[in-house]
Amino acid sequence: MAAETTTDSAPEARRISVTPQSGVLGPLLRMLGFAKPYAWLIGLAAFVNLVFSAGRYGRALLLKPLLDDVLVPAGNGQGEPFDLNAVTTIGPDGLTSLQWIVIASLAIALVMPVALFAKSYLQQYALGAISMDIKKVIASKLLRLPLAFHRGTPSGDTLSRALNDANAAEQTLNLVINDFILAFAMVIIGVASLFVISWQLALVSLLSAPAIVGVLALFSHKIRKTAKRRQEQLSEVTQRLVGILSGIKVIKAFKGEGIENRVFAEETDKLFKRAMKVVKNRVLSRSLVEMLNTGMGVGVLLLATILVLQGRWGLTTGDVAAFTTALATTYKPVKTLSKGWAKLMDSLSSAERFFKILDSPTEVPDAPDAVQISGVQREIRFDRVSYSYGREQVLRDVSITVPANEVVAIVGRTGSGKTTLMDLLLRFDDVDEGSIEIDGIDLRKIARDSFIDQIAVVTQDPFLFDTSIRENIRYGRPEASEEEMRAAAADAHIDEFVDQLPLGYDTPVGEFGTLLSGGQRQRITIARAILKNPAILVFDEATSSLDAKTERTVQDAIDTLRGKRTVFVIAHRLSTIRNADHIIVLEQGRVSQEGSHEQLMAESGLYQEFVSLQSESPDALASGPADLV
Repeated sequence: MAAETTTDSAPEARRISVTPQSGVLGPLLRMLGFAKPYAWLIGLAAFVNLVFSAGRYGRALLLKPLLDDVLVPAGNGQGEPFDLNAVTTIGPDGLTSLQWIVIASLAIALVMPVALFAKSYLQQYALGAISMDIKKVIASKLLRLPLAFHRGTPSGDTLSRALNDANAAEQTLNLVINDFILAFAMVIIGVASLFVISWQLALVSLLSAPAIVGVLALFSHKIRKTAKRRQEQLSEVTQRLVGILSGIKVIKAFKGEGIENRVFAEETDKLFKRAMKVVKNRVLSRSLVEMLNTGMGVGVLLLATILVLQGRWGLTTGDVAAFTTALATTYKPVKTLSKGWAKLMDSLSSAERFFKILDSPTEVPDAPDAVQISGVQREIRFDRVSYSYGREQVLRDVSITVPANEVVAIVGRTGSGKTTLMDLLLRFDDVDEGSIEIDGIDLRKIARDSFIDQIAVVTQDPFLFDTSIRENIRYGRPEASEEEMRAAAADAHIDEFVDQLPLGYDTPVGEFGTLLSGGQRQRITIARAILKNPAILVFDEATSSLDAKTERTVQDAIDTLRGKRTVFVIAHRLSTIRNADHIIVLEQGRVSQEGSHEQLMAESGLYQEFVSLQSESPDALASGPADLV
């Protein structure tokens, strides 16, 4: 059975069901799931639509009594102006008809503007609320997707699906709620009106319906197929643009503007060609429907004229006028339906791509018997841990025991599995084999939220949100007091530069922290981790791109935490490693050495080679050898 995708993206948000559906219209049925919480509102709008549609056709129906009961009997046949006094010669029935026509016309004139306002407001309110819910759903889903998804999916593709495809998918609901409901109401009332005026002419008018349906069915598949290719190409264009923005510094440094401009132009040209194929199919579909409708309308008018002249089917001049007016009024919603159907097939291809994100598996949920933890009391144990990225095995039978409140350094060459080991500890992924245990409890048996509360990480690339220094420090613990925030900032030596800023801790950091230096950004991320007050703190290459002074602040922060927290340090600088309580050396995904700095220096191996290389050159000591990072 297909899983049901739901969301609770905000406390006040409704729970939305978007259960996967099969078939051509499966994506449409799933999109309608977003409209379910507002069904009563949409139903009310549909009722008002019926009232509005009835008013439109009421005007056409008034033509019959106006012609047959008033104008024709009062006419003199000589082309002279109609004399209002002549109404008295019509007789009681004629005068009654005229009064009824005037009253009905006034009622329609009063009701239709109110109905138009009500239907338009209700429809737009429902569509706006649904759009808001869809944005909440996609944001919630992206946050709950595992790190493996974000690693394996190009950011441009994800962005295109979350923005371009989601917005295009919303058009399905816009078409259904804003266009189809009104059009269907008008067609239903229109057909009923045609049968009331002349059921014979109504049946003749419906002869074109099978042909119209056939045209729509023929082009539906073509439109969806070409639209899907267009959206895929739009994703490529978005990915290319994301790459340009992300790598603009490198592009300019290597004079790559011309190359990037040419490649981007080629991708956009492909997008244009694929988009025009969609347009061609949509225009052909609408043009053929237009031809069928126009041909049928002219044919019915000619037939009705001949029948009146011959006195057949009991048709009068009023019947023909009312019928042709009602038929012309019905033509517009039929045109809207055919045009909307083409757009619907277009947007459904986007809905399919949009739902692929919603259907992606999220993080593994907590086990039913998951337990809560309040810290690390005894030890963290990696027991024969193995892990693979696809077919590539990164960790092989790794076993490590880390006593609580120790500082552990992990070193090794590039690709040895250092960061992967920490990602498994952070539970960004689960191990393939073996286990990671906290005080003897398998990590998979610990409630995720409970565990995340006990861990913080400082990465190589310091990430800051586009807000103030204060808000960035308090991100992991918004309820912290001002004193606690300033204490964490002092531990990270932020006070050394923040006091020199005009706005102090209220200073904006800019997008990704671009208004600050790399060292300042890193200190803020350290303060953020310290303020969270975790039991486990991970420094993942946190000093690799820092100058000696800023590196010293990181080392001071680690020393401050010594004996109070369990600290993992992934590093390659000797100054950061040598003071660790325990050092783990990884080679090709296996533990090759472990012990203190003194113990590892007493035996030959990678660690001794590592230290020897750094000791030979001051430059190496400052940056670390490339083959060991």
